[in-house]
Amino acid sequence: MQLARALLFVAVMTIAASAQAPGDTPPTPPPAPTATGSDTPSADDYRDVLAGEKPTTDPAAPESSTTAASSDEIPVTGTGRFGVYHDSDATTVMRGLATAVKQWDHWSVNATAVVDAVTSASVDVKTSPALGKVDVVTGASGRSSTSGGEMSDTRYLGTVGAGWNDTHGHALNLTTSAATERDYASISAGLNGSTDVADRTVTLLGGFTVTDNWISSVLDSTLHRKMYAIGWSGGVARVITPTDAVRLRYDGKLSDGYQASPYRSVRFGDWTTTTLSTGQITFANTIGSADGLPENYPETRVSTALTAEWVHALALGVGVHTSVRAAHDSWGVDSLTPSIDLRIAKTSWRMQLGYRFYAQTQANFFEDKYTMDPSMYTNYSSDKELGREVGHLGAFDVATTLMDPETANDARMMLFFHTEVFEYSYPGYVLLPSRTSAFIEAGLSWEH
Repeated sequence: MQLARALLFVAVMTIAASAQAPGDTPPTPPPAPTATGSDTPSADDYRDVLAGEKPTTDPAAPESSTTAASSDEIPVTGTGRFGVYHDSDATTVMRGLATAVKQWDHWSVNATAVVDAVTSASVDVKTSPALGKVDVVTGASGRSSTSGGEMSDTRYLGTVGAGWNDTHGHALNLTTSAATERDYASISAGLNGSTDVADRTVTLLGGFTVTDNWISSVLDSTLHRKMYAIGWSGGVARVITPTDAVRLRYDGKLSDGYQASPYRSVRFGDWTTTTLSTGQITFANTIGSADGLPENYPETRVSTALTAEWVHALALGVGVHTSVRAAHDSWGVDSLTPSIDLRIAKTSWRMQLGYRFYAQTQANFFEDKYTMDPSMYTNYSSDKELGREVGHLGAFDVATTLMDPETANDARMMLFFHTEVFEYSYPGYVLLPSRTSAFIEAGLSWEH
């Protein structure tokens, strides 16, 4: 039974970290401030496993752990993090994050604030007809200089949520969030829940989100576009033996509206490029203007994904988590993502070591070069994330207890460290054959 509980601890933490409604995964540093988003997976899905949260739906937990304490006995928990992301495409992100959670009997509330400061001289910036010529500081002042080839922005994200858990296998969570940048803003709301059946050996999961996005441009004050998105998910998790648990999950998303970047342009013809001393990339042998045309995307995109997971206990507090995710969307992008990680959960420390592989096909309207006249194409894009892509990602997490409470009024504190290393290649994409990046984060988690 102890081995089963150890397995379920790891399994439930896995489920709790990723059983959010679509679109609610923790934010990750963007690849460039000029991109409007990507479906490329990150390794962030399971980071909160090491942040000190406790499992809430463990069917094998002792009875004492599922008995609601009085509100005076339940501590306030919080987390503070600071991280830095940098990649070989000249993009740097500095991130600050703070969270707080308070629980009253069966109810809880939580709040999260994130600030991302982004500086980029990426290929997206260098090939933009306007951004490649002048620096653009997308802060409140909207100042610009003339040195060329760099873009900066600050992103603010706030999330507030409320949860209910009857401690007998039924849980419901409501989340709302808002994000803003100089040229982008969004609000979203999501509802997800779970219920245990079959003597609490089976967990049913489901969720739904709605997001409203506003897109503008720091270079064109007349550009004001919108994009709506709805997401849904459903799944089932089952404990099949004392040392094994599995989960099957389906996710879907419908996006409608403006989905291109207001800064990227597409050049036509069998063009060649020259990189100037300022870093700006110029194009020759193009059909039509050397500045090309703004991207033209379909207005609607429907994405679906199916994920299968297996957790196996190797020993008390030690488990291996494997998963495979297959995805398809209406733009013709197919992807496959297998992953494996080792998790160790001990009394005073926790560790996770993982690897993820990613491969995708290109969108049906994407070409590395559009060699014919623009009138021959209905849609076109210069976004490398819509082309062929192969990625490798390694992640390492460790957390340790710094302070254990000796009395009921003492605080408990944990120190954690997280790092990810990415390597993505874009076969056939002339402007950027590959990109290497790293994200390093450290923080404190406490309860009092």
